[in-house]
Amino acid sequence: MTFRKIELKEISDILEVELVGTSVEINSLNLANRDLFGNNLTYIGNESYLEYLAQKEIVAAFISKEHLDLLDAEIIESKSFIVVDKPEQEFYKLHEYLCEQTDFYFKHVNVKYGENVKIHPTAVIEDGVQISDNVIIGANVVIHSGSIIGNNVVIEPGSVIGTQGFQVLYNNEVPYLVKHVGGVKISDNVSIGANTCISNSLFDGYTEIGESTKIDSLVFIAHNCKIGSNCVITSGVVMAGSSTLDSGVWLAPNSVILNRVNVGMESFVGSHTLVMKSVPDNTKVIGVPARRVGNTESRYTPS
Repeated sequence: MTFRKIELKEISDILEVELVGTSVEINSLNLANRDLFGNNLTYIGNESYLEYLAQKEIVAAFISKEHLDLLDAEIIESKSFIVVDKPEQEFYKLHEYLCEQTDFYFKHVNVKYGENVKIHPTAVIEDGVQISDNVIIGANVVIHSGSIIGNNVVIEPGSVIGTQGFQVLYNNEVPYLVKHVGGVKISDNVSIGANTCISNSLFDGYTEIGESTKIDSLVFIAHNCKIGSNCVITSGVVMAGSSTLDSGVWLAPNSVILNRVNVGMESFVGSHTLVMKSVPDNTKVIGVPARRVGNTESRYTPS
């Protein structure tokens, strides 16, 4: 997914704020602690995020004068900065402006329908969706723009692919929702049960479902989640934003994976378990909070 480009000088003019450095070209807004591609504009919300500025994919950042003064001269010379009192607030102010007033976030996804695709007449498929071969889409399914559906995928009735992710910020102590502009990518041979919801990614890129993963009914997968191949996700599971599963993970009913937590390869998460910290490979966890109770065999299958 690619967006159009914008000069940093144009951004500083829009927001009427100070630009330090050259007017580099930006083709993506994103958070500093994400997997980044292209020329990214980010923000530094606290001192711990300064280390991310070493990434070559970050060419510019919203930053406070206090944090700018902490940077090495080499970083200051190699990057550009928009100096503001509230970097996060200004970053999302720009994001909302680009969403509402420009075509910066136009989703360049070529519409494609493969062979032997079966779509129920009550399903809603927006423009800008790619559907590959041998796909079955059930009644009342909604697939939003920016979604890519692989071969041999089955989506059962009532599921929503690419719904708006949920991120809340505050403006003068009043909560508001941040517009999401990314997509969803579902790999080959995936099965998605009824009334499951998969959110689109916050900025560029995709919420991703790996090959041959099987997802039960009534599952919620939040923005920017990455699910590996051959995973099994049973009914009632909740995956919070940017959580990840490596290949072969099994999530039992009503388990919850908190944001930015990783569950390692071939691991098993028991029913009603709350996973607050990352889980190593081949590990079985249960409880609230999750605790290790043993190891799993390769391609673990509960009895």
